[in-house]
Amino acid sequence: MILDIFTVDFLRNALVGGVILAIVLSVLSLFIYMKSWSFINIGISHAAFGGLAIGYLAGISPSLSGSIFAVIVGLIIGYLSRTNKLHEDLSIGILLSLSMALGVVLISFSNNYNSDLFAFLFGNILTITTEDIVLLGIFTLFTLVFFYMFFDKILYCCFDDELAKVSGINSELLYYSLLSTVAIATVLSIKLVGSILSSAMMILPAATASQIFWHYRKILISSLLISILTVVLGIVISFEFNLPSGSTIVIVYSLIFFILAITKRILRLDV
Repeated sequence: MILDIFTVDFLRNALVGGVILAIVLSVLSLFIYMKSWSFINIGISHAAFGGLAIGYLAGISPSLSGSIFAVIVGLIIGYLSRTNKLHEDLSIGILLSLSMALGVVLISFSNNYNSDLFAFLFGNILTITTEDIVLLGIFTLFTLVFFYMFFDKILYCCFDDELAKVSGINSELLYYSLLSTVAIATVLSIKLVGSILSSAMMILPAATASQIFWHYRKILISSLLISILTVVLGIVISFEFNLPSGSTIVIVYSLIFFILAITKRILRLDV
């Protein structure tokens, strides 16, 4: 029954963790949409596999090692693109291949098949613990405070980085801070939907909201509401029909996107 979600511990954890993650990813989604960084999240989520493998092999927290590794990869991507005039997509392609290869090599040193490691590839929201929720909540709080303090400046940099520099804004610091935040959020979302599908939860919220609205504040608020609704609906559907939770959430996201895109084209909405 649907009411079991609120009475069974692991289902309640999945719901709470999913909603918190939906909040932080929907906020990041706006800036990923504005910067056209859709491929960055894909690259970091796959590159983090190398960091996760290091954690398992060294006997430390995979989330910690994966986050550190993902941040390093994100910073390298940013450095290569800004100093060598190398496009982010090319930097991502190089580091993604290297990191995945490193992860596979490290796994080969282990004699045992580690199902927990591969769970990070495909995700399982039902395994979220209270400690995971606390960690996710702390990260979300810091992220929201960061964007609240620098929201207008980050938007300025997204629209015109060069003009932002001339205006006295430290665009370099904001650029690398945003990359680091995306990297950590990517690793934390891996446990929910896996590295293969985590990018959807950062790309689809703003992309879906943009089918109805064009103003960035309306996109932010609507993507936040859509994300929460989608995660809750996805968890309920997956529980009722015994489906993979992460994949179900992404399918619901995609259906909402296509429905709104088709409706917009038919009605020619532009709010």
